[in-house]
Amino acid sequence: MADFERLLNSRIIQDKDMTEVAEAGITPAFFGDPENKRVFQAILRHKGTYGEVPSLSTIKTDFPTYKFVRVEDAMQVLTDRMRHDHTLSLLEQGLADSVDAHEVGNAEEAMAALARTLADIAAAVPNSRDTDLTATGNERLARYLSLKDLPDGLRGVPTGFQTIDRATQGLQKEQLITFVGPPKAGKSTLLLLAAMAAHLYGIKVLFIGFEMSNEEQEERYDAIRAGISHSRLRNGTLRKEDWTKLEKSIREIENMPSFFLSSDSMNATTLTGVESKIETLRPDFVVVDGIYMMQDELGEPQGSPQALTNLTRGFKRMAKNRQLPIAISTQVLEWKMNKKKGVTSDSIGYSSSFAQDSDVILGVEKTDDPDINKLKVVLARNCPPLETFVQWDWETGRFEELNEDPFAMDDAEGWQEDAIAAY
Repeated sequence: MADFERLLNSRIIQDKDMTEVAEAGITPAFFGDPENKRVFQAILRHKGTYGEVPSLSTIKTDFPTYKFVRVEDAMQVLTDRMRHDHTLSLLEQGLADSVDAHEVGNAEEAMAALARTLADIAAAVPNSRDTDLTATGNERLARYLSLKDLPDGLRGVPTGFQTIDRATQGLQKEQLITFVGPPKAGKSTLLLLAAMAAHLYGIKVLFIGFEMSNEEQEERYDAIRAGISHSRLRNGTLRKEDWTKLEKSIREIENMPSFFLSSDSMNATTLTGVESKIETLRPDFVVVDGIYMMQDELGEPQGSPQALTNLTRGFKRMAKNRQLPIAISTQVLEWKMNKKKGVTSDSIGYSSSFAQDSDVILGVEKTDDPDINKLKVVLARNCPPLETFVQWDWETGRFEELNEDPFAMDDAEGWQEDAIAAY
């Protein structure tokens, strides 16, 4: 069996170059054999002190019995094998820890061991994304040229609200999008509407919800899509014309990409559980409603600032590694809402990591009109804050963006009345 650790050390000395080794993220932790590890550490120390890899004669002074060999394999072959073997080693240790916990009936620790293993692998075996701008000009020009042909001008998944979509150009791959709002303001409905817009766009959706059952979400989905009364659907009093709309809507989606609903409180309440579902179902867009109800596999108390930070960091890594847009929701604290600005990034509850890790934060607020909600871009990396208004009508299943601020005229009239009264 080839000793790839020895081969790597030998190739470094042979080439007097360890650039590819550094770019591959190889560290002493990748070495299992103590002697090979000591030689690698000596090479690192020499490089750090003198700025160059030691010669064969220099390294042999400190390791006279170590056998260096002439290597034909390319350096990338060796670094790839080191990364592969290190991944297997981490998996083996993690699985052993998980089995030990499983054998004593500790399911939580078994899952935590698996989660720690995946986190260790992600940290220890990174995927390089370095790009040389001087060498990729043609590729970038081709990409920019293709933007003019994007459907509806969107680079990502639509939310269904034109003002938001124009500003964000859609919810894009590798992005973490956070939907926020006070309790009962409509976050879950907003997430469902965005998921439905993506589905209508031809996107395979995975919608994970912790606040409602699949049956409740099905009823909401069907009422909105068919344009019928949600309450009549729930109490069994649909009119004949409504039933016709419902049947037509349900038949139409049979020919569309999959839309998966999940309220699996046992298997989807952790990052590992969500990732497992993604691996199984292969969606193009993932929605997680109610992240604050999830469990942190690293042992932090549910809903605590550190637990929420671990979850947002994990979802951001997942979005990047899986090349997916992932949308999550959480609550804002009403007492922290700005009296003039309403929902801001500062009013998001319990952890600043939502603002730090999210590429886009969308907020929903109630207004004085119970049928109109304010929808806003609270924070985004690539567009300024903005707001729009949406009329929600559960009796007709219609949720439409309004073309203008419905409260602007009232404000103007009030100002005029106050002025007249002052005289």
